[in-house]
Amino acid sequence: MTRIIAGTKTVFSIDPAILDLLPEQGSVELQRDAAGKVHHFHTHPVDEILMIIKGALKFEWDGGERVCRAGDTILLPAGTRHQSEALDEAIYAIATRPPAIIRQSMVAKCTINGK
Repeated sequence: MTRIIAGTKTVFSIDPAILDLLPEQGSVELQRDAAGKVHHFHTHPVDEILMIIKGALKFEWDGGERVCRAGDTILLPAGTRHQSEALDEAIYAIATRPPAIIRQSMVAKCTINGK
């Protein structure tokens, strides 16, 4: 049964960096992984942007591997084979875009481990 629960909170705070991930029409997913959770090698038909909010992920892709921590952002072009493992409890935001639509302004702001 559908229910609507009236709320009293009317002001919410979302970090501007998360809001910047929102496409013109669409959503941003928040993901929580327990320590040891592995997302085995896979691909996506869309570009993906992952912003690490808490914890650390071991992120692997064809040709590379890096530990990403809170504050790091991963730009993942469509079709990139990749996997991740949460090294501790990890929370991250995921935004998707049609292929090749990652905005140039985002690319300028995004880093992995400060590089």
